[in-house]
Amino acid sequence: MKTEKAHEPATRGWPAAGVSRVTVIGALAAMLVVAAAVAIPLELINSKSTTTTSSVAGRHTLTCASSGCAIVNTLHTSPRVTVFYGASCTGVRGAWFLNVAEEGPTGTPHPAYSLRWTFSGNSTVARPSGTVTISPGDDSGVEMTLQQGVLSLRGTNPVGTAVSGVGALTVGLTGSTGTPTLTLTETGLSSAESTLGLLSPFDVNGSPVTVPVKTVSRFAGC
Repeated sequence: MKTEKAHEPATRGWPAAGVSRVTVIGALAAMLVVAAAVAIPLELINSKSTTTTSSVAGRHTLTCASSGCAIVNTLHTSPRVTVFYGASCTGVRGAWFLNVAEEGPTGTPHPAYSLRWTFSGNSTVARPSGTVTISPGDDSGVEMTLQQGVLSLRGTNPVGTAVSGVGALTVGLTGSTGTPTLTLTETGLSSAESTLGLLSPFDVNGSPVTVPVKTVSRFAGC
C-alpha cells in the first residue's frame, strides 16, 4: 500500500511531469466534485478594505477580518490523486472546513472526507469531526465515521471476511506565521484499510500529509 519514503510535498496547480493525462483529468473532475459539494468557490479578490462587501458574479463577497481568510487548495498525487480544498473565514485559528477527495480505480473503494474543526485557545492541534463517504458506495461494503478525531471503520473484504478498526485523525497547525501549513496525521487504521483495499490520503509510508495555507484579504463565500 505504501510506496514512498517520506510525505509528499504539497503541490499546487498541475501535477509533476510523468503523471498521466487520464490521472490529471480525474484530478480535475475531483476538484469539481469537491467545489460543488461545499458550494464555496475560491474566487479571490484583492482588496485592502476590511469592512465593505461587494457582489461578484451574483455572489456576495465579504472582506475578511484583519487576520485574513485562510484557504487551502492543493493537489497531491500520492498515494493517489487527492484534492484538498477548504478555508477558515477568520484566519488560521478560526472555524475550518476541509474537504478531501481521493480518486481511485473503478470498483475500488476510495474515501472523500468533509472535515470541520477549530484550534481552541493556544492549541496547535485539533481533532476534527465530519463525514466520510466511501465510493463506489454501498457495493463496497465499507463504512467510516469521524467524531472528535476518532475514526471508526468497518466493512467486508473481497473474500467475505468482516473487518473493523478504530483509529485517530488529528490536524496540526505547523510552519511559520508567514507560511503556515496544516499537518494531517492518521494512526491506527492502516491494517484494516489495507485489508479492505483503502488507501488513506493522510498516510504516505507512515508519514503525515502537509498542505500549505494561503492568507487572503477577501474571497467569495465568507
